[in-house]
Formats: sequence, structure tokens, C-alpha cells
Amino acid sequence: MEGRYARQRLLWGDDRQRQIGDSELLVAGVGGLGATVCQIMARAGVGRLHLYDDGVVALEDLHRQSLYGECDLGRKKVVVARERLQAINSTVEVVVHEERIGCGFAVPGGVRLVADCLDNYEGRFALWDALPDGCRFVHGGVQGDRGQVLTLTKGESQPLSEIYAGSVQPAGAIEVSPYSVFVIAGLMCSELCHVIGGAPKLLDRFLVVDLVDLSLSFLDV
Repeated sequence: MEGRYARQRLLWGDDRQRQIGDSELLVAGVGGLGATVCQIMARAGVGRLHLYDDGVVALEDLHRQSLYGECDLGRKKVVVARERLQAINSTVEVVVHEERIGCGFAVPGGVRLVADCLDNYEGRFALWDALPDGCRFVHGGVQGDRGQVLTLTKGESQPLSEIYAGSVQPAGAIEVSPYSVFVIAGLMCSELCHVIGGAPKLLDRFLVVDLVDLSLSFLDV
């Protein structure tokens, strides 16, 4: 298995690869963002993945949820995700939780890194509230051709509910292009790897991506 990570070890070295292999990541939601985030992190060699989602694979989701195909329609997302991730990298431990994140949610012991790939404020706020102090929280969101990535530290950063105070959940389905989730998920994974290496680039700072005019901007929180 030494050759599996050879090309990325050339980029960031053996120490970073060991840090990634020793890490434990909770991925909240394995839909558009989450399916791509957990796939990239499995390919990178993360030690353990906790996947949270209570949904099933649906036809209208296939344009953006990269782990699933027509043969998976009606199956639990987390179950299919585990199968595909184990086929990609059998050295990664994949723990599935068929659970919707909401009030009363509890983070598994030992988790210090979370990827927020949810699509609703209720779940995001409940996830944030459940985190232990010191936990790193990499948040991503997509709507249409726009998205954002942000890293927070529980107990030190401004709470997520305050950052999004006054925001209203859109009614019905949220519009999203098939490519925007890949762009934002890739940026989330870049940040996750930087966090694992001890040097986050987006701590308390939004990276806002607009694929309509191909612009990037930063906003401190």
C-alpha cells in the first residue's frame, strides 16, 4: 500500500500523511457536498470516517451526488457510501450512522474534526451545539452557482447560529448546479487537510465562491 499515497506524499510529505492517517473525521450529510468530501478524504487516507445521513438515494439527486448511481435508487445513502468508500480504500474505517442530525444530537467520543455538509440551518446549529470545545468545524454550503467554506473552532469562534442570525431556510428544494458541489467540496477537503496539518487557511474567515463570474472573496467573521 506504500504506493497508494506516493503522489500526495511528494506534495506534503510523510508527516502530513501520517497525520491524515491518524485522523478521525465526522461528515455530516452524504448528499452533494458530503458524498464528494468523504470520497476525497478516503482517497487521501483519513483513518476513520463517521458518516451521518438518514436519507435514501433519489433520482433527482444523481446529478450532483458522486457516490451514487441509478442502481442505488431507494437505498440508504450511508450504506451505499460505505460500500463505495471501502472499494476505493479498504484501509479506511467507515462508521455509518443512519441518523438525522437535530436536537439532542451527540458527537461520538474522540471526534475533533467535523465537515458540515448539511443543507439546513436546524441541523447545522444542532451539530455545532453538540461539538466539544476545541473541535474544528469546516462548514460548506452551496446554492445555485455560489458557495462558501468557513472553519470555526468550538469554544473560541463565534457560534454558527450568531453568524447566520436572521437567515431563513429556503422553502422547498434548493437549486444547485452539478459542478458547484465539486468545487466547494474540493475546497473543503483542501481546508480539512490544512486543519489536520495544524495550519487552517480559513479559520474565522469565509471563502465565498461565485461561479457565475468566477470570483473569490473573503469575509472575516
